[in-house]
Amino acid sequence: MKNILSIFLLFFNSLTIFSQELHLDDTALETEILHLINQHRKTLHLTPLEKDPILLKAAQDQSNYMLQIKKLSHEQSATQKKHPKNRIKFHGGNDFFVYGENVLYLTVETKNYTKEDIKILAQRIYKEWEESPPHYQNMTSNDFGYASLAFAYDSKTKRLYATTVFGNK
Repeated sequence: MKNILSIFLLFFNSLTIFSQELHLDDTALETEILHLINQHRKTLHLTPLEKDPILLKAAQDQSNYMLQIKKLSHEQSATQKKHPKNRIKFHGGNDFFVYGENVLYLTVETKNYTKEDIKILAQRIYKEWEESPPHYQNMTSNDFGYASLAFAYDSKTKRLYATTVFGNK
């Protein structure tokens, strides 16, 4: 009986741990948010933003940094990564001459995100930035031709940190 109870408790604890994980396709979320941004840009007769691997690295760098310090910031403490332009250059983006950055965090449900859930989450993120004048300006600036988004998740606070880095070559 003691062995059965031990096995049950082990199984129950495994289920509890598994249910506290976030299963989210970052690439699908990035694609959906960029789709929403580009749909809006189209209504303004602006060219669509294209993904860029260097901007993705800079965005991931900033999302990871915000996760580490547990707050929103456009700056980092390391001089070589202090501002968005520094992070772009740090990751090899020497041909970018203009840049911008949107950041946010929001509390998300810990679950396995379906395609429909990702669309809903993308709408939430898009709306936050759309309703903030400086963030909206970045999304609708004709100065930018490229953008990439990256995310970092804090399982303790259930915060999803998001960064969009914009640029042009």
